[in-house]
Amino acid sequence: MNSDLLSFERVGLARRSRLEMLRQRYAAQAGCAPSGVVFLPSPEAVDLIGIDAADIEQLGPIEAPITAVRVASPNPDVARWEALLSDGLVDAGLTAILPVSIASKKKQNSEIEDKIKVVLRTFEAWNEIESARADGDRISLAWADEAGAKARLAAIGLDLPESGQFRVLSVEDARALADRLAAPTVRAASVRRTTKETDILVSLNLEQSAPVRISTGVEYYDHMLEQIAKHGGFALEVACEGDIGIDAHHTIEDVALAFGDALAKALGDRRGIGRFGFELPMDETRAGVWIDLSGRPFSKFDGDIPGERVGEFPVEMTSHVFRSIADSLKAAIHVSVEGENAHHMIEACFKAFGRALRQVVKVEGDAIPSTKGVL
Repeated sequence: MNSDLLSFERVGLARRSRLEMLRQRYAAQAGCAPSGVVFLPSPEAVDLIGIDAADIEQLGPIEAPITAVRVASPNPDVARWEALLSDGLVDAGLTAILPVSIASKKKQNSEIEDKIKVVLRTFEAWNEIESARADGDRISLAWADEAGAKARLAAIGLDLPESGQFRVLSVEDARALADRLAAPTVRAASVRRTTKETDILVSLNLEQSAPVRISTGVEYYDHMLEQIAKHGGFALEVACEGDIGIDAHHTIEDVALAFGDALAKALGDRRGIGRFGFELPMDETRAGVWIDLSGRPFSKFDGDIPGERVGEFPVEMTSHVFRSIADSLKAAIHVSVEGENAHHMIEACFKAFGRALRQVVKVEGDAIPSTKGVL
């Protein structure tokens, strides 16, 4: 076994050891068996994976949470998703269950209760809702007009399960829910894409700049997607398990498709958006990206990027990423790049794309930006 592989396995073992330590400590604190506790990168993964969860708790700081789930029954997907947890998330969980962190958690719970009261008052003012009540971290709603209430909730990006319950997991969740009800312009979406080659979860929020957490298994691609989110000014979380042992193609393509799909869902009817493009210099490189959120997919890429790979990222996949996004986003995306260094050229494309996105998704009014009246 070569030294690089041995080093990698030792790192993996160290992380797994800390994860098991976290599982033991959390189970002791919660009064349950360690075998009944799993950890996930985000609360959204619970529903998207299809876990039968008895209890959910978000540990760690808002900017780096890890989600503890007490499961009612085993799920074979859990081990694969636990493998996506970074060292930082595991360490954040261990820190969160120290005594000083527990005291801080009590303070957070008080803040959550305050925000839940705001949410309840808002719901009680809706004619479509007969009553709203809080039970721990759950908010349960009884309908006066179920169809009308769900339509009103969907219009601000809230889709309720059949049980008619929200679950609030953190101060940030409570604040986000209260803010979303107060300002019904929040544009956010989560998409899970599962194929024979990949299993992908993408969540984004165009009204927030954080968190940005990317794990595709292709480090350079992670860096490029972080550039899109950073320069686009929005929150983005991507977790992917793909067949990168064979080739990075499926992972890169499917993540791009899921990202475009999530972005399309978050934009809704695209009312009031800026709609169009951006150019960006980077050392010897210059890249331009022009986007039209027209509802019609089209992609054009101009530029010859030297070499075959940057890290594990195939150079030829650069144009393919933007074509995949264009297809699922239903947008016209034109990319042009010139330069000498492949790393710079690819990075400039992704940065310019992020900056172009920042412009085109910005809400500038309340009208559909088309003489047709629809995009």
